[in-house]
Amino acid sequence: MISILALAALPLFQAPEKPERLKPLVPAPENYQPPKLGTQTVKPKPVDQEDPFSGAFRELSSENGSPLAVEGPRDLRDGRALPFSNDRPLLNIDGVEIYARELNELVEYYRSFQSGSDDMMLQAAVKALLPVKVMEARFQAQLPTLFRNIEEAHEAAVAGEDFASVVARFSGDTEAPTDDARYTFGREVAVQPFDRISHTSAVNAFSAPFLTVYGYHFLQVVSYERGDKPKDDQTTVRHVLIMFPEMVNIEKEGGDVRVWIKQQVKAAKIQVLEAGMQNLVPPENRGQIISQ
Repeated sequence: MISILALAALPLFQAPEKPERLKPLVPAPENYQPPKLGTQTVKPKPVDQEDPFSGAFRELSSENGSPLAVEGPRDLRDGRALPFSNDRPLLNIDGVEIYARELNELVEYYRSFQSGSDDMMLQAAVKALLPVKVMEARFQAQLPTLFRNIEEAHEAAVAGEDFASVVARFSGDTEAPTDDARYTFGREVAVQPFDRISHTSAVNAFSAPFLTVYGYHFLQVVSYERGDKPKDDQTTVRHVLIMFPEMVNIEKEGGDVRVWIKQQVKAAKIQVLEAGMQNLVPPENRGQIISQ
């Protein structure tokens, strides 16, 4: 069966062609300052994915009240404007759309530990999202059932059921190294958005359910260790995966699900919904672009 970290994404940047600059790029408001982090106690609860930093930081204080350290993932908010000022569909992959919000989320995350232009990061974001959208289109009829399953598992964990028990009852990740499906890893080891959520969610909080190329997940960040540089950060998470049944069967029959996924992505049809986005489709996939 599948191991979430054994099927990692390809490296982020692979010398893409220089794409056309997208416009408009909305500047940050004049005199904008990133919000300061307040003192708060983190409790196990679902994290609002619209604001992954809700409850993600906790300041430790010395006896005289001065801050000693900050636990948890780094704040991504640096005051820079994101590429898209409003949410709208930009690409259509086999009938499933990639939205501006999804690209903004990944660009904001990549900026926190990578150098390079936003255009390079946008192309990397499209590349990361393509397989997810292909699988979402292929298994669209199954998604409601799978989502009900992940919701049931999520509710059990949030209610306090032993996490290993929840994993045993629900999860398709049977190669995890621990009974509670726990992993410690750095950035870009897992697929998106598992990678992003693992490095931005509050310690001890449960993420909301989310979809990856393998099915529905939710995770809990158990601990987070900041490295000397953001790219060296390490997160420890435990998770539940409700895997697409066809992938379960491929694994049972001895097939390589990674090869199968690549084949499906290569066969996908891509529609460009907004001028400029064609240049952000990875070069190896541009032959799959069709006219509207």
